[in-house]
Amino acid sequence: MEKTYDVLILGGGPAGLTAAIYAGRYNLKVLVVSANFGGTANLAGEVENWPGFIGSGQELMNNVKGQAEKFGAEFLEADVAGAKKEGDEFVLDYGEGESVRGKSLIVALGTEHRQLDIPGEKEFLGKGVSYCATCDGNFFKGKKVAVIGGADSAAKAALYLSDICEKVMVVYRKHEMRCEPVSLVAIKEKENIDIIYDAVPVEVLGEEIVSGLKISDGKGKRVLEISGIFIEAGAVAATEVLKNLGVEMEKGYIITGKDCKTNVEGVFAAGDVTNSAMRQMITAAGEGAVAAKGVHEFLMGK
Repeated sequence: MEKTYDVLILGGGPAGLTAAIYAGRYNLKVLVVSANFGGTANLAGEVENWPGFIGSGQELMNNVKGQAEKFGAEFLEADVAGAKKEGDEFVLDYGEGESVRGKSLIVALGTEHRQLDIPGEKEFLGKGVSYCATCDGNFFKGKKVAVIGGADSAAKAALYLSDICEKVMVVYRKHEMRCEPVSLVAIKEKENIDIIYDAVPVEVLGEEIVSGLKISDGKGKRVLEISGIFIEAGAVAATEVLKNLGVEMEKGYIITGKDCKTNVEGVFAAGDVTNSAMRQMITAAGEGAVAAKGVHEFLMGK
């Protein structure tokens, strides 16, 4: 007979792994299902805003996952094709006809990188186009690169790359960056970072590898001769697998209350996938703890 868990946690980032710790401490049978344990937090080269910890995101997530294992959480590395409800149970489908079941569900899927959808972006992925400066920056040591975006992730990527690359050109579609002021000050102090405002990427150029980026700005269309393009254009909530559950969303993000409940009984959500006011690792972890508490109360009530 197929095993039924007390709670299925869909997503293995800060929210999901913290939820697993707390659910385990409530003596619940926990299964965390994720294609990538650690999530996008693994891409953080250095974490400076997690209380009591300074180090890489991957190191931090490994520690959190180990702590969840200590309290009995089980893990399944898999791409989930869909989520549904059958009677009083929730079912996650994966692989070729395989599935797992749970009495409750915590959705902690996080977000996915927003793509530019311009010619050459997909073709040159891994050949000069990257969505992770800390992962791929060293491949462009001493070269000229572009960073697309104007929020915190773009600013941090530009600053990181400025210590590796000869030149960093930040391409942003608005007339002023919207990153934290301290990051903008640091950027302006860097002699090898240029910001190109009111500019839109049009096409990635190259033959076997990237050789340039065509942009459109106040000067018309022109080509930046660069070797690397780091896309930091924001993120979108990873909620496609939930379409059969009837979970209410707002602009693609799951609507929750302070208790992390959704409109579907037994379904909770935490972290960047929700309509929370702040999307940081520390707030995601806090919501994961709240969601686990909600699950415990829900199961006790049944």
